[in-house]
Amino acid sequence: MFILEKTDISAIIYKVLFTEVYMYLNRFLRLLLSLPVFAFSAALSIQSGIGVNAWDTFALGVANVSPFSYGTIVMVTGIVVLVIDIILREPFGIGTIMDIMIIGKLTDLILNLHIIPSFNGIFSVIALIISLFIASIGTYLYMSAGLSVGPRDMLMLALTKRFKNLPVGLIKGIIEAVVFVIGFMLGAPVGIGTIICVFGTGFILEITLRTLHLDVRKVHQENIYETASHLAHAHK
Repeated sequence: MFILEKTDISAIIYKVLFTEVYMYLNRFLRLLLSLPVFAFSAALSIQSGIGVNAWDTFALGVANVSPFSYGTIVMVTGIVVLVIDIILREPFGIGTIMDIMIIGKLTDLILNLHIIPSFNGIFSVIALIISLFIASIGTYLYMSAGLSVGPRDMLMLALTKRFKNLPVGLIKGIIEAVVFVIGFMLGAPVGIGTIICVFGTGFILEITLRTLHLDVRKVHQENIYETASHLAHAHK
């Protein structure tokens, strides 16, 4: 009969714990990487000069009628949308908090450093379309991490659970259209690029998720208590 020795059991336990820590580290790295990816995408779309995505249109519209900066408005908007998510009984986690606190201010930093030039002509259109693909990669990164997502994408996930027959991209597109209209009414700069964003964001996201084989409905997004529990368990 096969009998496990104490050293064998210790090795198995160590291997299991090491694997769990490695997997969590990998997930955190994906989450952390998604933040500058989103910020760079937002800054690139703004620098394209032909209109920004729907949420940025909303933020710039509010900035147009208030004394607050773009980054501050992005942060406050995230908090307001988070309240709506909680009302819809969506759990939030560490990814949600980091999205609210970091992306807007990081976008401000990138814009203030002037590392992305202004574009003209056809290059403006190319820059904007590239920004949409970059944003979809950011969405893939933090959704696949399973450590919860930003308030805006949490709202999208909440609606995908309630309208299971609708494609994720279509739901994303409807949300984008609504916030775009609000931003436009508040005086945000709107160009051909904005129209491209409103109708292209959901489509590009759908293509990206399908290409990378990610079904967002099947990924469990941890709330902050689950993450804390897992980290405490791994530490022990």
